[in-house]
Amino acid sequence: MTAEEYREQITEMSKSMFRYCLSRTGSYHDAEDLAQEIMLISCKGENSFPNEKAFYAFVWRTADNILKGWYRENAKNKPSELDENMSDGSWEALEEQAQENEQLRLITRELSLLNSNYRKAMVAYYIDEMSVKEISEQFGITQSMVKYLLFQSRKKIREGTVMERDFGRLSYDPVELSLAFWGTSNNYYGKFDDKLAQNILMCCYYDKQTEEQIALQLGVPTAYLEDELKKLTEYGLLIMKNSFYQTNIPIITNDVFAEIEKASKAAVADISKQISQKADEMLEDVRSLGFYGSDAPGNTLRWMLVSLILHLAYIDMALGEMPLDLPTDVFGEKCIRFFVEKSASDPYGVGTSVIQSNDGLLCFWDVLINGKRLHVNVNSSRADMLVTLAKRQPQTDNERLVCSELIDIGLAVKTEDGIKPNFPCLTKEQGDVLNNSIGSLCRSICDNTISRTGDIRRVLLDHAPQHLADYVSKMAQLLSYRETEQIMQTLCESGWLLAMKGGMSATTVMYQNK
Repeated sequence: MTAEEYREQITEMSKSMFRYCLSRTGSYHDAEDLAQEIMLISCKGENSFPNEKAFYAFVWRTADNILKGWYRENAKNKPSELDENMSDGSWEALEEQAQENEQLRLITRELSLLNSNYRKAMVAYYIDEMSVKEISEQFGITQSMVKYLLFQSRKKIREGTVMERDFGRLSYDPVELSLAFWGTSNNYYGKFDDKLAQNILMCCYYDKQTEEQIALQLGVPTAYLEDELKKLTEYGLLIMKNSFYQTNIPIITNDVFAEIEKASKAAVADISKQISQKADEMLEDVRSLGFYGSDAPGNTLRWMLVSLILHLAYIDMALGEMPLDLPTDVFGEKCIRFFVEKSASDPYGVGTSVIQSNDGLLCFWDVLINGKRLHVNVNSSRADMLVTLAKRQPQTDNERLVCSELIDIGLAVKTEDGIKPNFPCLTKEQGDVLNNSIGSLCRSICDNTISRTGDIRRVLLDHAPQHLADYVSKMAQLLSYRETEQIMQTLCESGWLLAMKGGMSATTVMYQNK
């Protein structure tokens, strides 16, 4: 880092470090002193950090060591005990008292880490001032069970208040994941985009964890975990047995992809070169076909050819010859779903789909660098209307309504000749000629890909927890499809392809039946 970048990082980090220390100590004065000490040590290493990542790693290690020392110095030899009159009956009052009382702060900390059943019993008894009988009636359990929960809770809190609590790395360095799905009905789309759900899964991936352990690893009170744990379990992404949670969906981290990409680097470079050469050779022949969209700029047609070549080679051919053994999920759907760690290559992430309509089919190859994914917004009525627009204008109110929706999402456009699809449209004859032109190249790419599937499977098995070994072994063919992102990244970084900003969506292609 340059001196100026270093000073900017120190300034920005100082603010967040104070807030972090305040959350760990509960004391404004102590947090101020600790934050200053941490940043002072960090300032001494001005010229020793090669990059921002190294700087952050050093600062957080320093913070961790200094806070551990503070905890040891301030640890109470006598356990904190619960007072029957610890609050006036409101949670807000308890929090206010905890700001001024160190022992009460420790008690509330431990209370926040309790399993939901224990915590609810404690809150009902000490905060809501309910009797054992009233708690028994409200929760539908015996009075003996209420007394047991209260006894065990007091014991856990008493033991916890004399312990030094270290939150796990995920509490300050959370992962960001995105869900990948291969199948027909995606019941998971958009439901697990929040970091909390993703980091719960990461926390329980290699080791089984209790609710309390998850809370400590993430630095999140158990009260905020309950709904997410329930939802993840209902969707079959978590398994809960004997109060322990275990992740039930593969997570492919950047380290795994780095190994796969390293093994396929030479092949990707060669395939990228073959694609660019073939596309350049046939570009004018493609224009001469005269399909709707054939007069688009060269970059648009190159994107169209790249999308069709990659789809034919990696999806139609490779997966056609090595059909996926799709597991059945909790909804009874045959599918493969997994999370991938977000990375710098995400702009080249692909969403693909083939949607059949009455008179043709739509082939989607949505690349994030070119804008939002379009295929997720297309249902059967919209697909039918798009194929209809290639032949005639809308005639009914319902058709006009569907067209307005297609214009809004970017799949149709108003022109001087009326409403038209906003992507290339080929007749059956034009499509056959184009596919025959790229067929031999696609066959070569497919054979190359299939020959390297075993390497991908070995990498996946090396990094997967044992209980998911069978599942990930079925993913090797599908993960070879991720190679298409490397190819597009290579072509873009070489300057041969440019990101499309506006205009026709070249990676959506219509094949008409006639």
